[in-house]
Amino acid sequence: MSAFDFDSYSRDTTCPFAQYGHLAERPSLDDSSERTNTPTTDSSSTLLRSTSSASSCPVFVQEIDPVLLKNSLEDRVAYLTDFVNFSSHDSDVITSIAPHVNAVIPGMVDELYSKLFEFDITKKVFMTRNQGFDGPLPEKLEDLTLDSAQIVFRKVFMKAWARRVLTADYSKGKTWAYMDKVGIMHTGVSPFKHQRALGIAPLNVPYRDCALLLSVVQNVLQTAILRLPDETASMQTKIDAVSAINKVIWIQNDLFARHYIDE
Repeated sequence: MSAFDFDSYSRDTTCPFAQYGHLAERPSLDDSSERTNTPTTDSSSTLLRSTSSASSCPVFVQEIDPVLLKNSLEDRVAYLTDFVNFSSHDSDVITSIAPHVNAVIPGMVDELYSKLFEFDITKKVFMTRNQGFDGPLPEKLEDLTLDSAQIVFRKVFMKAWARRVLTADYSKGKTWAYMDKVGIMHTGVSPFKHQRALGIAPLNVPYRDCALLLSVVQNVLQTAILRLPDETASMQTKIDAVSAINKVIWIQNDLFARHYIDE
């Protein structure tokens, strides 16, 4: 497996492309991920230079194949990380800040489910048996509480996802494959072979509500970062970490959207 090779963007470099003369090699996903067997082709790039006399910074114009973006997770992640400028620095700063904000995850998950219980359309999702849960289900919506067995079960998954956002190795294809499967599993289609074989029903959640919930996650994590004391993290580290979390959440958002929206 090839690791993701993030371009580094130095704050001290006027031209972000000055330190290299070619595009980074596209990363590939683990063979173990259930990637599409669509043949991939190398995207070509054209090196242009600004016509402005004030700048001679070269600009790489990448030719993107929309078909590959739809069918190849590898190509889609390469495009997403390029577009939002997700770099190795972003990955490193998330890793460095994670131990200091990890403690907010249990409270954040409780907040997320409290939010879901404020609206009947988001609460009703949990009246259907979710994947992997074989415990009792209430018969009436009013009997479903935040302490119900299925909600406790779902909170375990949510906590695991949040911790993975903070601790994942973003240079590994399996990280993005996992995030893509998180998107798939909310559409009513299970991305996991063993669950399909056992007939376990996946979640079926409207994309609207998935996107809204991600916004709450982003707000909680970024607020926790900004509240860190200065002796724990400098202001520049906080700014960098907030920016990095923003990029990851938006990439995860797209890895939901691609399974709901035909584009």
